[in-house]
Amino acid sequence: MDDLTKEFIAESQEGLDRMERCLTELETRPGDSDLVGEIFRSVHTIKGTTGFLGFDRLEKLAHAGEHLLGSLRDGKLAVTSGLISGLLHLLDGLRAILMLIEETGSEGLRSGDEDGALIAELAALNGAAAVAVAGSASDASVMAIQQTVASPAPVVTGPAAGLSDKTLRIDVEVLNRMMNLVGELVLTRNQMLQSGVEATNFPELARRLDSVTADLRETVMQARMQPVGNLFGKFPRMVRDLAQTCGRDVRIEFSGQETGLDKSLLEAIKDPLTHAVRNAVDHGIESPAVRVMAGKPAEGCVRLRAFHQSGSVVIEVSDDGAGIGIERVLAKAVERGLVTAEQAAGMSEREALQLIFLPGFSTAASVTTVSGRGVGMDVVRANVEKVGGSVEVESKVGLGTTLRLRVPLTLAIVPALVVRSGGQSFALPQSALVELVYVPKRDEEKAVERMGTAELYRLRERLLPVVWLDRLLGLEPGGAEEAHGFYMAVLEAEGCRYGLVVDDLLAPEEIVVKPLSAVLREIGLFSGATVLGSGMLALILDVGATAARAGVKPVEEEIEEVELEGTKAIENEVSLLVFEDRARERTALPLDVVERIESVPLEQIEYAGGRALLQYRGELLPLSDDGNMLAELEQEGGEEISVTVLICGTRGAGGVQRRGMIVRRVLDVSGGTLIDKDAEEGEMELALVKEKLTMIHREFSVKTAPTWKEVA
Repeated sequence: MDDLTKEFIAESQEGLDRMERCLTELETRPGDSDLVGEIFRSVHTIKGTTGFLGFDRLEKLAHAGEHLLGSLRDGKLAVTSGLISGLLHLLDGLRAILMLIEETGSEGLRSGDEDGALIAELAALNGAAAVAVAGSASDASVMAIQQTVASPAPVVTGPAAGLSDKTLRIDVEVLNRMMNLVGELVLTRNQMLQSGVEATNFPELARRLDSVTADLRETVMQARMQPVGNLFGKFPRMVRDLAQTCGRDVRIEFSGQETGLDKSLLEAIKDPLTHAVRNAVDHGIESPAVRVMAGKPAEGCVRLRAFHQSGSVVIEVSDDGAGIGIERVLAKAVERGLVTAEQAAGMSEREALQLIFLPGFSTAASVTTVSGRGVGMDVVRANVEKVGGSVEVESKVGLGTTLRLRVPLTLAIVPALVVRSGGQSFALPQSALVELVYVPKRDEEKAVERMGTAELYRLRERLLPVVWLDRLLGLEPGGAEEAHGFYMAVLEAEGCRYGLVVDDLLAPEEIVVKPLSAVLREIGLFSGATVLGSGMLALILDVGATAARAGVKPVEEEIEEVELEGTKAIENEVSLLVFEDRARERTALPLDVVERIESVPLEQIEYAGGRALLQYRGELLPLSDDGNMLAELEQEGGEEISVTVLICGTRGAGGVQRRGMIVRRVLDVSGGTLIDKDAEEGEMELALVKEKLTMIHREFSVKTAPTWKEVA
């Protein structure tokens, strides 16, 4: 194909996608003339361009559709279910020809009866006058019409793939910024080559290179980001067709369509999301009669929601259907030989829900064209985990089910914490990292509790299963000093939280993910590999697979009813990062505003206009130094003096705003209880952290949204 034809196919498929969304909305809002106009323009554009390119077959079909839509636009026709079905058949016919052109370069040969039947169906919907305009339709063709109009629309298995899936529309401003950054990169490289490593300005050039590289990476990621609404828009048609086939009355609702996700990940989760939506309609939503008897509206609802959380994108598929009966799940699992009766008897509710992801599992009473073969949910989990994500499920009988897909923002570059265990380096994705805990050697014996063969660590009155990474992988002990103790990374995967014990912590890095060889993939504990900044190789640990291999199970906690006073106390519980300022006072920040803790060499802190500034990952961060720590450290002198900086960020109308806060040392990450503000100071907010009075930093109120002060 030439470039003109490729561009035509991409634009036509985008137009048909818009047409599909508008048609499903038109059925619920039949009086919306703007929707009719949008649908008409999509078909009219295709018809006009096909005449120029010489695709006669596509032109004839589009002309018949345009004639029907013209009558609808002029108010001569009313919007009915049959009319919407006919226009969806037109859309399928146009899309099929476009895909044929994309694959073969031509429209191909098709019997006149097939094209004629579709054209005659459109003419019949337009009335007797339209039949005369459309041309000769035989009596037999008029009879394929009656059958097609009367029959339900076919079930669409999922969004169709095409040239639009292989192309990406990028804002020209983004391309200009990328070009400018590449120019800066080339300039900095030339300066470094000319100066040499021994040059006095080499550290400055290295920082400049780091800044430009970070900017370029961010811009490329921005170019690859696409709103998940592009994927959501393909599901109303599928839900409509599937509901008709299954005898359901279902509507679909969306939220968070503007949430951005990497283009490759958007394509990777298309099939899992399709399976999840199909499952919600077929298995989740009850028939209208059953819903009415249960006191529910006859119309069921499937909701798709997308949002950012802890460096990942979470997509939830929820329904207000019957929910998943645990007893039925266990009975089916035993019946199909997936688990034994003894295993089923000892399972918790959470463990029983995980059985729906096993290959071959299905609760359907019979095999239909839609479900019952035990293929679907296992594919959902496998495909999501393949891209480094995870799947969680929650269900309440009679209320509905929520399937939660959690995927990384991008596949290429991810922030990670590098750790050492058994003399080897491993990377932990920061999206799964909750917090870090250091246990001194003197506290090791009493810190780790044993319950049978399991080891547990009590973190803020919550028991965490402990996994020793060197023991799990069969590595030699790291040979740490006796007084060293151990570090524990608190990780969370699929709703299960545990502590991973390692020998040492290295600096956090943004790593480039590389695929694994077949041998390493068979181990099943690693999701990829990377080359660290030091040049060493490191394997990226699969947090979920590690928990499963170690036999980690969530500790079931009893939830008791609490009185109103108890509820208020829980609402006042917050997570805080506690640090010590120059006056050695205990001060805290809300944990959600602290992005990173950095140890920065004093020589890297620069000054401009009397302000302390830090070049950090392509940004120029203002530094807050309320305790005059910088002046104190400069007086001490020395070449290796470092300062502890808390990198804080808040999200506002202009995006994420960051600044650095200089502290003496970080004391703890802990939960605290807010208490009343100091009556004399008025603005001082206090919390009780581990029975010690702690002041909340004045620029960050816990009870109100954090705001930044203007920096003079």
